[in-house]
Amino acid sequence: MANIRPEDELAITRTIQLVARAYDHKRHRELLPRAFEENARQHYYLLGQFVEFSMPAGVDVAMSYHERCYATQHLVSPPVIESFDGDVARTTSTVHAVHVQILKDGTRANWILGGYYHDTLVRHPEGWRIRERTAVGTYEEGRFHEDAQAFAQLPDYTRPA
Repeated sequence: MANIRPEDELAITRTIQLVARAYDHKRHRELLPRAFEENARQHYYLLGQFVEFSMPAGVDVAMSYHERCYATQHLVSPPVIESFDGDVARTTSTVHAVHVQILKDGTRANWILGGYYHDTLVRHPEGWRIRERTAVGTYEEGRFHEDAQAFAQLPDYTRPA
């Protein structure tokens, strides 16, 4: 593996973290285009379910899930760079994601996922971008409720829901 400059490692980490921020702060349209290439592919294997999409339509797919959450928190470890060849890096990051939903009757439900992001990133003039992401779920607690209340914007967490 070629020598990785610290600034590349930091920039790669920041790109991966930017996706979590987009999800958790409901800033999909603003931040995801800065983290993914224009036609990036994503493959999600979530314990018996498979979801696959490409950008830019992938922004709407992600939003359709996260808007049905009152809050999410995607905790993503710094990536392990598995291979690095000039302008292409392959990484693995551990992810633990909590999705808090408020159901129609006002009760809360949590869907918790854990697993790994396997990303291929490419250097562009404006920075590192994810070309392909494969997410593999290794554990789950609870379930995602399709009919939960929608929250298109980040709620004011200082007030009760």
